[in-house]
Amino acid sequence: MNTLQYYMLMFLIVLLAATTVMTIKQMNDIKKLQELRKRPKIVTVEQCGGSTSTRDFREGDYVGLVTGSCSDGTPRRIIGIYAIKEESKKRGGL
Repeated sequence: MNTLQYYMLMFLIVLLAATTVMTIKQMNDIKKLQELRKRPKIVTVEQCGGSTSTRDFREGDYVGLVTGSCSDGTPRRIIGIYAIKEESKKRGGL
């Protein structure tokens, strides 16, 4: 085997190794994205006077926390925190 053939063989081996590593990395990235889609959405339910409202969960929320005051002077209080499982949309052909 002459030097040109040796260098071509080494180039092909390096190219094959790089392609394999990139494919494995891409598969791991896709797996992480799929796990993120499975996470439920967390919402916080607040009560103000006689009405309730829902908003996205924020770090530090807990049931009983006073988050402000209502227009009638009563405290706005968190009365519930729930996880809502979002339905994934099915894509045709996949």
